[in-house]
Amino acid sequence: MIIDLDEKDECGTFELAGGGKVHLRLLTIDDLKVMRKACLKTVPEYPLLDGKYQRFEGQTFDGDLFDEMKWDRAITGWDDLFDRNKKPIPVIKENKILLMSPGKAPEFVRAVEEGLKTLKDADAEKFRAAEKN
Repeated sequence: MIIDLDEKDECGTFELAGGGKVHLRLLTIDDLKVMRKACLKTVPEYPLLDGKYQRFEGQTFDGDLFDEMKWDRAITGWDDLFDRNKKPIPVIKENKILLMSPGKAPEFVRAVEEGLKTLKDADAEKFRAAEKN
């Protein structure tokens, strides 16, 4: 059996309905590890049990931060995307998050979601083909 242990950066470019293109990449294992570490926080709790305070540790997960990090890593750029004053929209983290906000740019969100699904499907197909060999 041959196993390729190198991380592949699966990426592609997808057309936007109103013109322009969005450049995407799939998240890697390393991306997910960094994101998980940043979004999970250990929180101590001290409940009163049997007349004594006991220390327990729980975890909280910041889903908003996870989404922001996901979009910042998955969207690598775009072409021909302009604001209403016909100025190019810079490819920065804040704009990626803004464009992926519900109701802000539904065509952009749809293109990103469909593009990522296409990349995931292609990656899964490559995996299946490699398993057959």
